[in-house]
Amino acid sequence: MGKFTGRRLDLIWFSFCLMHIPTSLLVDLQGLYPPSLLADTPLPAFLEWYIGFSKDPILIGARGVDPAWGWIRSFIALEGAFQVPCFVLGAVGLWRNDKRVYPLLLAYGASTATTLIPVLQALFYYPHKPSLTSPQLINLLFTYIPFLLVPLGIAIDMSLRLIRLVEVAEARKRV
Repeated sequence: MGKFTGRRLDLIWFSFCLMHIPTSLLVDLQGLYPPSLLADTPLPAFLEWYIGFSKDPILIGARGVDPAWGWIRSFIALEGAFQVPCFVLGAVGLWRNDKRVYPLLLAYGASTATTLIPVLQALFYYPHKPSLTSPQLINLLFTYIPFLLVPLGIAIDMSLRLIRLVEVAEARKRV
């Protein structure tokens, strides 16, 4: 905590970025990897277990070939190409207390919060999803809602920080 003294939100954002790196690389992005890369690992079995337990239509759709789920596969590609680098750069920037990371984190937060809206909607209604029991739906909501709220919090926080930085710069120009 010493590194983040007086920066409680930065500690939360930093922890979220760090936690999300292995989650993305080891679970979410499995569908993007060549099968040979995962052949001798327990990762596919873990994903199968989780899908069997949760009946998560998002992960089922992401790994299937149903064209109706192409939108989620595009979101997973976005996660690999944009979000994972944001987690790494964001964590490093927050660790160093480098304000130059604010625009990147704002873009990450806004992009991710936006993609979570259709993900959450698909849990409730999507013609190509499996039926979910109430406990499964509640579990999935507890899984996905933080991935809406935390990025939204990051976007709002970074927006406010950038506004303050612009105000300070504008005030200095007037002096």
